[in-house]
Amino acid sequence: MTVKVIYTVINLFIVLYILPESFAFDSYDVRNYLSTRTPYRFKFNRDDSRLKFNGCKDAMVWMIIRHGTRLPSAKDIIAMNSTLKDIKYEILNVQKRKKGVLTKEQLKQFKAWSSVIDIEQEKFLTHEGQHEMILLAERMQNRFPNAIRNKYSNKTHQFRYTATQRAQQSARYFTIGLFDKRDAQNVTFLPAKKIDPVLRFYKHCDKWQKQVKKNPDTYKEQKLFGVSSQMNDTLKSISNRLGLDKIMNLDSVDLMYKTCGYETAWSKHHVSPWCYPFDGNSAENLEYYHDLKHYWMDGYGHNLTYRQACMAIKTMFEIFKTKKDPFATFLFAHSGTLLKILSHLHLYKPQTPLTGHAVNKERRWKTSDIDCFAANLAFVLYRCKDGDHVLTLHQERVIKLPMCAKELCPLQKLEEHFHDSIHNCDYSNMCSLDKDSSS
Repeated sequence: MTVKVIYTVINLFIVLYILPESFAFDSYDVRNYLSTRTPYRFKFNRDDSRLKFNGCKDAMVWMIIRHGTRLPSAKDIIAMNSTLKDIKYEILNVQKRKKGVLTKEQLKQFKAWSSVIDIEQEKFLTHEGQHEMILLAERMQNRFPNAIRNKYSNKTHQFRYTATQRAQQSARYFTIGLFDKRDAQNVTFLPAKKIDPVLRFYKHCDKWQKQVKKNPDTYKEQKLFGVSSQMNDTLKSISNRLGLDKIMNLDSVDLMYKTCGYETAWSKHHVSPWCYPFDGNSAENLEYYHDLKHYWMDGYGHNLTYRQACMAIKTMFEIFKTKKDPFATFLFAHSGTLLKILSHLHLYKPQTPLTGHAVNKERRWKTSDIDCFAANLAFVLYRCKDGDHVLTLHQERVIKLPMCAKELCPLQKLEEHFHDSIHNCDYSNMCSLDKDSSS
């Protein structure tokens, strides 16, 4: 399917509306708490000025990028096209009795709302996702003109993506942001692998699949929070805001929350009517509900989850150590990949494990902040007078790794800290169900 057709379909399948003045975007706005469906435009560093360090020159970059904004999964598409339409009519019916807090303008938007997404387009990259990739590439090139050259060569640039439409298209639009039209058309991409131990290592790690993803205990804390008094109060509050005669169940509210996220991400200038049922508090609680799942499945909940991310990390060290082509490596992957790598680097770890008893408002593990659409992680090698150093950026913001004294960290220091990741990353042994290695 061509880009033009996809864009046309996206404009047809959903009706989005101009953001009313009453829906101000402040620190407690719903759109700050959309978990992994949060738009990248809310989170990235807009300053793309060149990053210079005395006595140093940017020489190489290794970057892993979550695909841009996408369409929903097949499961969510079906629910939006059926369940959500039923909820819409229920909301409109009770409003005839002037119940709830929705304004006339908001009710008008609900009335006009529709969803006819083709299930065959599940998880396809959207027009906004294309735009995110182009602009991301332009900003990164501005920051690191020596490492990321604007003239393409398959010797100086390497592009790799997973075997998915959204990752492939993200890579293609990223190259449009880097090069002129002719060069972009001639870019060579490494063949996508059905089994990819670098970009989607967890998909084929049998031990992780059994002991983590398919283990009911992984979702214990999320389920606990789902039946907590805090969540019950949230469901009651949302139902009251809509003026409903009954309290909505968690599945329905979660569907509304996810749709709010998707439709907000798809358009810069409009807001989904499905954001109106939430205030900041209820959105924050739904965000925590999703954070619990990702913490225990993709983060610090199980040792094996982030240990297997060594498969990706060691490739970065291997490239930086050889000091040869390619100078710029760009990998296009997924939320699950990025979260596991962040955990492998000891980033955003809460002081205590997240539990379902109550929202941990002080946690650093917030997927809305660390894993929005198009989230990315970059390592930039600087050649300095006193040796090679590495600068780390998350969502284009310079960050200091926990094991480093400064943001610009000696490569040798990182190699020492991640010695096991580089030299003892035995994927077969780690992931085999026949092995006794710890999880």
